[in-house]
Amino acid sequence: MAQAASKRSHRKKHPPQLDLLPVMNLFCVIIPFLLLSASFLEIATITMAPTQGIRQGATGATTNLARSEEERLQPKVIMTSQEMFIGTTAGTMHVCYTFREQRPEGEVLTYDFDSLAVKINDVYNELSRAYPSIDFSKITILTVEETRYDNIIRTIDVCADAGFDEPGLQVAPAATVNRAAQQ
Repeated sequence: MAQAASKRSHRKKHPPQLDLLPVMNLFCVIIPFLLLSASFLEIATITMAPTQGIRQGATGATTNLARSEEERLQPKVIMTSQEMFIGTTAGTMHVCYTFREQRPEGEVLTYDFDSLAVKINDVYNELSRAYPSIDFSKITILTVEETRYDNIIRTIDVCADAGFDEPGLQVAPAATVNRAAQQ
Protein backbone atom coordinates (compact mmCIF):
# COMPACT_ATOMS: atom_id res chain seq x y z
CA MET A 1 0.00 0.00 0.00
CA ALA A 2 1.07 3.46 -0.61
CA GLN A 3 2.06 5.71 2.16
CA ALA A 4 0.18 8.88 2.88
CA ALA A 5 1.72 12.07 1.64
CA SER A 6 3.84 13.85 4.22
CA LYS A 7 3.24 17.41 5.07
CA ARG A 8 6.80 18.29 4.08
CA SER A 9 7.66 19.21 0.61
CA HIS A 10 10.82 17.87 -0.87
CA ARG A 11 11.40 21.04 -2.84
CA LYS A 12 13.85 23.55 -1.54
CA LYS A 13 12.21 26.83 -0.71
CA HIS A 14 14.19 29.91 -1.68
CA PRO A 15 13.68 33.10 0.27
CA PRO A 16 11.79 35.69 -1.78
CA GLN A 17 13.97 38.24 -3.57
CA LEU A 18 13.96 41.76 -2.19
CA ASP A 19 12.20 44.23 -4.43
CA LEU A 20 14.25 47.45 -4.13
CA LEU A 21 12.22 49.40 -6.65
CA PRO A 22 9.83 51.00 -4.08
CA VAL A 23 12.77 52.05 -1.90
CA MET A 24 14.61 53.55 -4.88
CA ASN A 25 11.47 55.44 -5.88
CA LEU A 26 11.20 56.81 -2.36
CA PHE A 27 14.79 58.06 -2.45
CA CYS A 28 14.25 59.63 -5.86
CA VAL A 29 11.43 61.69 -4.35
CA ILE A 30 12.97 62.47 -0.96
CA ILE A 31 16.50 63.53 -2.02
CA PRO A 32 15.48 66.46 -4.25
CA PHE A 33 13.01 67.62 -1.59
CA LEU A 34 15.72 67.57 1.09
CA LEU A 35 18.17 69.43 -1.15
CA LEU A 36 15.60 72.11 -1.91
CA SER A 37 14.66 72.57 1.73
CA ALA A 38 18.27 72.64 3.00
CA SER A 39 19.79 75.96 3.98
CA PHE A 40 23.45 76.43 3.32
CA LEU A 41 25.67 78.52 5.52
CA GLU A 42 26.90 81.71 3.93
CA ILE A 43 29.79 83.41 5.65
CA ALA A 44 30.44 87.08 5.02
CA THR A 45 33.76 88.63 5.90
CA ILE A 46 34.48 92.25 6.63
CA THR A 47 37.99 93.45 5.93
CA MET A 48 38.94 95.71 8.79
CA ALA A 49 41.57 98.42 8.53
CA PRO A 50 44.22 98.67 11.25
CA THR A 51 43.40 101.48 13.64
CA GLN A 52 45.51 103.85 15.65
CA GLY A 53 44.77 106.53 18.15
CA ILE A 54 43.92 104.93 21.50
CA ARG A 55 46.81 104.74 23.93
CA GLN A 56 46.71 101.98 26.53
CA GLY A 57 48.04 104.27 29.27
CA ALA A 58 46.33 104.97 32.55
CA THR A 59 44.81 108.21 31.31
CA GLY A 60 43.12 106.61 28.31
CA ALA A 61 43.39 109.83 26.30
CA THR A 62 43.28 109.79 22.53
CA THR A 63 46.51 110.66 20.78
CA ASN A 64 46.83 112.64 17.63
CA LEU A 65 48.64 110.38 15.20
CA ALA A 66 47.78 112.41 12.13
CA ARG A 67 50.98 112.09 10.15
CA SER A 68 49.47 112.89 6.81
CA GLU A 69 46.51 114.82 5.47
CA GLU A 70 44.59 111.60 4.85
CA GLU A 71 45.05 110.36 8.40
CA ARG A 72 44.13 113.76 9.77
CA LEU A 73 40.90 113.87 7.78
CA GLN A 74 39.91 110.23 8.37
CA PRO A 75 36.44 110.36 9.92
CA LYS A 76 35.31 108.51 13.03
CA VAL A 77 31.87 107.36 14.07
CA ILE A 78 31.81 107.72 17.85
CA MET A 79 29.21 105.54 19.61
CA THR A 80 28.69 106.35 23.27
CA SER A 81 26.07 104.73 25.46
CA GLN A 82 23.78 107.79 25.03
CA GLU A 83 24.43 109.13 21.51
CA MET A 84 26.34 108.88 18.25
CA PHE A 85 28.70 111.40 16.62
CA ILE A 86 30.68 111.73 13.40
CA GLY A 87 33.98 113.47 13.74
CA THR A 88 37.42 114.22 12.37
CA THR A 89 40.30 116.02 14.00
CA ALA A 90 38.50 119.22 12.99
CA GLY A 91 35.55 118.50 15.29
CA THR A 92 32.48 116.35 15.84
CA MET A 93 28.87 116.49 14.69
CA HIS A 94 25.95 115.00 16.59
CA VAL A 95 24.07 112.25 14.69
CA CYS A 96 21.45 110.82 17.04
CA TYR A 97 20.58 109.74 20.57
CA THR A 98 20.11 106.13 21.59
CA PHE A 99 16.60 104.81 22.06
CA ARG A 100 15.08 101.63 23.40
CA GLU A 101 13.73 99.17 20.86
CA GLN A 102 11.54 96.17 21.64
CA ARG A 103 12.93 92.94 20.16
CA PRO A 104 12.09 89.27 20.72
CA GLU A 105 15.05 88.97 23.11
CA GLY A 106 13.84 91.97 25.10
CA GLU A 107 14.32 95.70 25.14
CA VAL A 108 17.68 96.85 23.71
CA LEU A 109 19.46 100.16 23.10
CA THR A 110 19.91 101.07 19.46
CA TYR A 111 20.66 104.08 17.25
CA ASP A 112 18.86 105.86 14.42
CA PHE A 113 20.75 104.41 11.46
CA ASP A 114 18.71 106.40 8.93
CA SER A 115 20.12 109.63 10.41
CA LEU A 116 23.59 108.10 10.31
CA ALA A 117 23.14 107.20 6.63
CA VAL A 118 22.17 110.76 5.71
CA LYS A 119 24.97 112.40 7.69
CA ILE A 120 27.68 109.94 6.70
CA ASN A 121 26.79 110.46 3.03
CA ASP A 122 27.06 114.21 3.55
CA VAL A 123 30.47 113.80 5.23
CA TYR A 124 31.74 111.52 2.45
CA ASN A 125 30.54 113.85 -0.29
CA GLU A 126 31.97 116.93 1.45
CA LEU A 127 35.37 115.30 2.01
CA SER A 128 35.51 113.95 -1.55
CA ARG A 129 34.59 117.36 -2.98
CA ALA A 130 37.04 119.31 -0.79
CA TYR A 131 39.93 116.85 -1.21
CA PRO A 132 39.57 115.11 -4.60
CA SER A 133 43.13 113.72 -4.53
CA ILE A 134 42.50 111.69 -1.36
CA ASP A 135 40.66 108.37 -1.49
CA PHE A 136 38.35 108.34 1.52
CA SER A 137 37.67 104.67 2.06
CA LYS A 138 38.80 104.30 5.69
CA ILE A 139 36.64 105.10 8.68
CA THR A 140 37.05 104.27 12.36
CA ILE A 141 34.18 103.18 14.59
CA LEU A 142 35.06 104.25 18.15
CA THR A 143 32.79 102.64 20.70
CA VAL A 144 32.43 101.62 24.33
CA GLU A 145 32.65 98.01 25.45
CA GLU A 146 28.91 97.77 26.20
CA THR A 147 27.80 98.51 22.62
CA ARG A 148 25.78 95.69 21.12
CA TYR A 149 27.42 93.73 18.30
CA ASP A 150 24.49 94.22 15.91
CA ASN A 151 24.72 98.02 16.37
CA ILE A 152 28.41 97.94 15.41
CA ILE A 153 27.71 95.77 12.35
CA ARG A 154 24.83 98.01 11.22
CA THR A 155 27.11 101.05 11.61
CA ILE A 156 29.79 99.36 9.49
CA ASP A 157 27.16 98.51 6.84
CA VAL A 158 25.85 102.10 6.71
CA CYS A 159 29.41 103.43 6.39
CA ALA A 160 30.20 100.94 3.62
CA ASP A 161 27.07 102.01 1.72
CA ALA A 162 28.29 105.61 1.90
CA GLY A 163 31.71 104.69 0.44
CA PHE A 164 33.79 104.04 3.55
CA ASP A 165 34.50 100.39 2.81
CA GLU A 166 37.58 99.93 5.02
CA PRO A 167 36.25 100.21 8.57
CA GLY A 168 38.40 100.07 11.65
CA LEU A 169 37.13 99.36 15.14
CA GLN A 170 38.37 100.86 18.40
CA VAL A 171 36.87 99.84 21.71
CA ALA A 172 37.76 102.09 24.61
CA PRO A 173 36.57 102.95 28.11
CA ALA A 174 33.49 105.17 28.29
CA ALA A 175 35.45 108.17 29.60
CA THR A 176 37.80 108.07 26.59
CA VAL A 177 34.96 107.75 24.10
CA ASN A 178 33.04 110.60 25.74
CA ARG A 179 36.14 112.78 25.69
CA ALA A 180 36.66 112.03 21.96
CA ALA A 181 33.04 113.00 21.29
CA GLN A 182 33.58 116.39 22.96
CA GLN A 183 36.57 117.33 20.78
